[in-house]
Amino acid sequence: MEGEQADQHGPRTPVLPDHPEPTDATSGTQTLGIQPIDCEKAFPEKEPITKRRRVRRWILYGGLTAALLALILGLALHFGLRHAPSPPPVTTFRTPGSIINTWVGGPVVETNFADPALIEVDGIYYAFGTNKYVSPHPGQVNIQIAVSHDFSTWNLTDTDALPEPGNWTTGNHVWAPDVLQLDDGSFVMYYSAGYAKAVKHHCVGVATSKNVTGPYIPAASPLICPLSQGGAIDPDGFRDDDGSRYIVYKVDGNSLDNFTATVNPTPLMLQQVNETDGVTLIGTPQQLLDRARADGPLIEAPSLMKAMDIAGNNTVHVLFFSSNLFTTSKYDVAYATSTTGLKGPYTRNPTPLLQTGDDHGRLFGPGGLDVGSGGERVVFHSGYSGTSITRQLWTGQIAVNGTTVII
Repeated sequence: MEGEQADQHGPRTPVLPDHPEPTDATSGTQTLGIQPIDCEKAFPEKEPITKRRRVRRWILYGGLTAALLALILGLALHFGLRHAPSPPPVTTFRTPGSIINTWVGGPVVETNFADPALIEVDGIYYAFGTNKYVSPHPGQVNIQIAVSHDFSTWNLTDTDALPEPGNWTTGNHVWAPDVLQLDDGSFVMYYSAGYAKAVKHHCVGVATSKNVTGPYIPAASPLICPLSQGGAIDPDGFRDDDGSRYIVYKVDGNSLDNFTATVNPTPLMLQQVNETDGVTLIGTPQQLLDRARADGPLIEAPSLMKAMDIAGNNTVHVLFFSSNLFTTSKYDVAYATSTTGLKGPYTRNPTPLLQTGDDHGRLFGPGGLDVGSGGERVVFHSGYSGTSITRQLWTGQIAVNGTTVII
């Protein structure tokens, strides 16, 4: 640019035109005379860029850049970052050759997503949840699906994994699904639903699909339905190291008590199924655990895992469950352990894994915990703002130390 050339080569001096010096007529001597100069041509108004002007320009450009960055950051905070969950507090356990972190984080789905189940397929995490509404509702989704690629950010889809729960059901009250992958790559879903022939009770159903997200096709009749004991709910699939498959579920005895008394038992039962199809029942169910006095009217929402403790010394089976009514602050995630095999006996841990007030007071009535196939990552629900009206989806990571589970 013109100004830049002037700065590089020094100030420009006006060039005077060639002409003879004028002579004084009376003395004959030459006098100093200067031809009139066109000032606009000789001294253009555009002054050279001095050091001071360059500094002012840098300050101006710098200020504009800073203002633009501040605007972008402000918009990001307003529309995106403020909705991102804060990093969960982490407890670290060091073991020979490994580091295990435990944590709780959420909510990752802020709408109603109760009794979640977790499965990982090809590096993608899928959570399945109970329907949103207690009674039939326009646009009802029987089984909800949330998806995550990193176990941190979750997307609640509009897909219904089980659009038709089965002719044996009342068509609503579709609860507590669990999804497992069979050896042939297909998927089986266990769930509970209102039984059309005894509308006050639920039975456990089964449905299958070629795809993890469904649609799942239900069997023509319920899989497990002990009506004389109150029915059955909250099924959870489990595969042991030898390849054998099982379903653990709750006998819904409190449905006989109208959910007020504690007369009828609510045991957690173990039922073996065929390891190939995950559907055909084998033998009779076996009781793993029943409620104690501190559990209130029930225990429910069982989930099984087998783990090696963090020291690598012992193998332990862990039976997670929830106790008390989900509508109260006493609802929790408790557990019992067996060091003698899957069928127990199971010994309760005296301290719940999760309870109201945990995570710096953010949890209310946490329950329905399910463990992923890796035996570390878990999902569960927790009430919102001091109530269980909205049971949101939360995540976490656990470790086992002896017979103690840490989160």
